[in-house]
Amino acid sequence: MNPRILEPFLQRLTMLSKSLIEQTCSDLEKQYVDYLISHFGQWRVWAEASQRVADRQSVSEQEIPEAFRTEFKIMQVIVEMQDLGKFDWKNPTLMKLFGELSQGPFYKFFGDTITKIALRLAQKAGVKTLLEIGAGRANLTKIMLDQMAAMNISLPLVTTDSQPVILDNIVTLKADYPRADMAALLWNITDPPPEELIQNVRHPVLVYERYTLNYANVSAIKNIARVADILVLGDWFNCTGELFAYDEVFKKIGAMPFFFKDIKPLLDEHFPNQHIFDQRAIDAIKLPNITLLIAWK
Repeated sequence: MNPRILEPFLQRLTMLSKSLIEQTCSDLEKQYVDYLISHFGQWRVWAEASQRVADRQSVSEQEIPEAFRTEFKIMQVIVEMQDLGKFDWKNPTLMKLFGELSQGPFYKFFGDTITKIALRLAQKAGVKTLLEIGAGRANLTKIMLDQMAAMNISLPLVTTDSQPVILDNIVTLKADYPRADMAALLWNITDPPPEELIQNVRHPVLVYERYTLNYANVSAIKNIARVADILVLGDWFNCTGELFAYDEVFKKIGAMPFFFKDIKPLLDEHFPNQHIFDQRAIDAIKLPNITLLIAWK
């Protein structure tokens, strides 16, 4: 793209700053971080118990803080399947537990927070296109559409995923939200973006996601940077270097730990401005992960 065409967009982006984000999202920060502190405050109790699960010791559900009980049950199933020598994604117990997790209070609250932040920043930065990566079943897409309706915002929304299920899901959503300017494209973010995507977005572009990069790889950032100007990342980036038994077991389902020290150089190169949205929770309860990160060019 011609640099002269991009220039006014980049000028708008320079208006974004940590202080502006804090002012614009101060109520969201308080709600979100206060929830993290109360909900995940006993994360180390779960971390220690997960080692006993991995060691095939007896652990009762009552020993696990309530916020982590579904993860505890999932870990038990994965360990059992490991012992049988076969992992089955279609295991009915596992599928039921993943359903419970996706319908749990934090999962929905997390999606609400991500989309509200994205829309508020979109208004401040003059964003022309919203781009969701890893849309999958389009649960987060639906939250975004509901938020846009609630805030009376109309922006083009492009959803992407590596699996064709997204195409069918967006057809369904279009029927439910006939006024939405919405499109779906196939894109595996471990590869460069398809030309069709590059040609069909208007800058500035804000990319948002929930639990996508943890199933990809660090280098996906440089691919995303080819189309994105602002990022709202709802992924868990390990910021201490310390791993626990649940991290090791969940690798079996493709959830790879992402170390912030590994992704930071790529962010610095492509999105040099960054704001850790949940820093207060990391400080308060020594949470080992960054859960919500905002970055921009």
